[in-house]
Amino acid sequence: MTSGFKRMLAVGMLLSAITTPVFAQDEELTPQMPGPDPGRAGAQLPTSTITTPGTQADLVTAPILTLDQDMLYLSSDWGTRAQTQLEAEGDVIAAENERLTQLLSSEEARLTEQRSTLPPAEFRTLAENFDLRATEVRRERAQAVQQLNSWAEADRSAFFRAALPIMGQVMQDRGAVAVLDRRTLFVSLDAIDVTSDLIEVLNTELGDGKGAVPLPDKDDISGQTGDPVAEQGE
Repeated sequence: MTSGFKRMLAVGMLLSAITTPVFAQDEELTPQMPGPDPGRAGAQLPTSTITTPGTQADLVTAPILTLDQDMLYLSSDWGTRAQTQLEAEGDVIAAENERLTQLLSSEEARLTEQRSTLPPAEFRTLAENFDLRATEVRRERAQAVQQLNSWAEADRSAFFRAALPIMGQVMQDRGAVAVLDRRTLFVSLDAIDVTSDLIEVLNTELGDGKGAVPLPDKDDISGQTGDPVAEQGE
């Protein structure tokens, strides 16, 4: 997992406020990208996997098998490709957020300088117009992040839908009737964990899944429409 993706690990979406020159202080627009929630770890049971003595030359048959759902996705060719795309698109959003933040900050500074020289009514009108533009920019940035979130969630769902028949075949081969996420178990033997075996099979059968869930239009993701802040401020 790359360092760029690590800094985007969070579920959901949050944008810091772009503020007006008279009511609050400017903050950067910082999208939180989708991915496994690091906060979930503290809520899990103290799970443990017991190493099976010796080597297992043959497949272990058992009524219950286990896997690590996140590892299955993130360590597969499909998940690796998705993480790379997610990081790249997230960087595009972050760069555009920074650009718009700088534009708004510059306009706010200009308005602040004019405050002492303009009639109160005229300044109030300018400030209100700026507030409306800043609010619209914030809405558009939130929408861009939400579209990327939705794509990431849809891509992950598509992976597990495609993997389901293959998991079913593995269950039959192992004589199992169920596969459980090992994080929900207090203790289990590593011999019944099929995560690594499944990753190998899924990589062969599914590949990296590119195009299974098309990315949103690049303009929709980045939200780039020239310099809307500067244009509206003219």
